[in-house]
Amino acid sequence: MLDPVQLFSYESPIDQRTVHADTLVVTLGSYLDAGHAQRLIDDHILNTLPNHKLGRFDADQVYDYAGHRPHVTFDHDHFADFRAPEIVLHQVTDQQGRSFLLLTGPEPALQWERMAAALEHVIREFDVHQTVLIHAFPAATPHTRPVLVTKFASDPALVPVRSGLPASFEMSASFDTLLTIRLGEKNHAVIGLSAHVPHYLTTIDYPDAAQALLKDLAEITHLEIPEGELPNLSQMTRGQIDAQINESTELMAAIGAMEQHYDALMQDRGLPIRPEDLPTADEIGAELEDFLRTLDKGDGDGPKLLGGDPDAPSPLGNPS
Repeated sequence: MLDPVQLFSYESPIDQRTVHADTLVVTLGSYLDAGHAQRLIDDHILNTLPNHKLGRFDADQVYDYAGHRPHVTFDHDHFADFRAPEIVLHQVTDQQGRSFLLLTGPEPALQWERMAAALEHVIREFDVHQTVLIHAFPAATPHTRPVLVTKFASDPALVPVRSGLPASFEMSASFDTLLTIRLGEKNHAVIGLSAHVPHYLTTIDYPDAAQALLKDLAEITHLEIPEGELPNLSQMTRGQIDAQINESTELMAAIGAMEQHYDALMQDRGLPIRPEDLPTADEIGAELEDFLRTLDKGDGDGPKLLGGDPDAPSPLGNPS
């Protein structure tokens, strides 16, 4: 492995000896930023709290340019404004004056082991005690109900019982799954938060998911992050969605069925779930593999707002 320390460089004039933060929040992209939850959280935190850039990882070493081509502007007769990918580490101060770190950018596509080792070095450098991974995925859940958040961790003792999924299955890995394993092997606490986004809203801004993730982040880390404009954005978005749904009896019926299933699951959430009520591990794994395979093939269309098949399966089956 090439030297992982060389992947990270400090911004000038940062003195790394003065930087200490017990929490690292990671919003690196994965297969799909459903509902643009990661981007909404990044924009919200960086626009509402004091922050500055500590440093950056060398994206040119780990980014897949051909697989995820950056944008560039063609202006009449020349190219301009090439938007190079950046993987940036920010230092942020919450409302209590407490410092934490935020890692933003695209998912590394290359040199995963080196990137994980580089992050482990940064974590030790800044005395980070816990890392929280944040993302969202499409699920068969209605927008008319609270957003569910599934939790996972490097050590199951770090998350509440029944906060994960009711099955075991094999799936394609992402960088953050490897990061969770490698940091766990170093006895570093890692907690993952995955929001269930209605699959028919995957490709639009869905502030409800960002709010749910920030709420769980606050409960885990005790960071104080203001809500800002997110509640207003959520209300506006729900109004626009409802207006479109009310024009289609088919969509109203499909969402009504999802509501019934969601309510039944929530009613049983504190009780033992009967195995016959759950999809098997093979069924969940097969659905997830099918979904991830479409992304691996470069099918970026995905389910559009109220434009796809309302009965399309989610990657993790029914919400739990």
